[in-house]
Amino acid sequence: LDDAFKAQALDIPAETVVGRHIGKDVNPDAVAAARKSLLTALVSPVAAKLASAYGALASSDVYSPDAAQAGRRSLRNGLLALLTAGSDRGASLAAEQFEAATNMTDRYAAMAISVRNWTNEASALLGEFRTRFAGDPLVFDKWLTASAQAPDDEVIERMRATLTAPDFPKTNPNRLRSLLGSFVMANPVQFTRIDGAGFRFITEAVVEIDKVNPQVASRILTGFRVLPTLEAPRREAGMAALQALKDQHTLSRNVGEILDRIIAG
Repeated sequence: LDDAFKAQALDIPAETVVGRHIGKDVNPDAVAAARKSLLTALVSPVAAKLASAYGALASSDVYSPDAAQAGRRSLRNGLLALLTAGSDRGASLAAEQFEAATNMTDRYAAMAISVRNWTNEASALLGEFRTRFAGDPLVFDKWLTASAQAPDDEVIERMRATLTAPDFPKTNPNRLRSLLGSFVMANPVQFTRIDGAGFRFITEAVVEIDKVNPQVASRILTGFRVLPTLEAPRREAGMAALQALKDQHTLSRNVGEILDRIIAG
């Protein structure tokens, strides 16, 4: 088997995929906890072997986008993701890879894996990555995507700070989709928080975005289509945020139509 196929075979379904398969009364916190337990049970007994395989895939070759190198990088980063999620070995390996990386693929993977598992090094790696590459719009998009997927309870405040920063391009569709779209589509634990904070954060953002780009605002709002699959308290919190959005603000036709459809079920 080639390395790219091995990487695909080792990949564990994301929380959003698991939630879609459950289909109703979904508790994203329980899904995340069960997935974490599964990864620990799978990885812990073979962590030493996985770490050895990860080390053996290191290469000093000049970077090339060819299939062989791409497959090796994919497998190595897949092993790093497993080790970080399912054992106590991965966090330090990810931090080391971030510093030693000779290409963007490996450096970004190390940072994103750390953030998705919110390791002790995650905050520092997020900051360092942005400092190094904030001048490149495409790489900045990747940073926004990674930062939006952090599972810790401070992620909403960090995103709010990003949106309100003077240098954030508030009218750029790609930047907004990278940050807010990634949050609603790939961070179920924080977007569907039972206290409603994730829902309210997005509706507040939609109000501001709708003033300059109704198409992007309506696209972000479609993340609320997940509501019918959630357990009752989360579903009710989401509907309350949507109803407040409808009752308290004058919205564009684009956003209004999406909003009415979601509320109507």
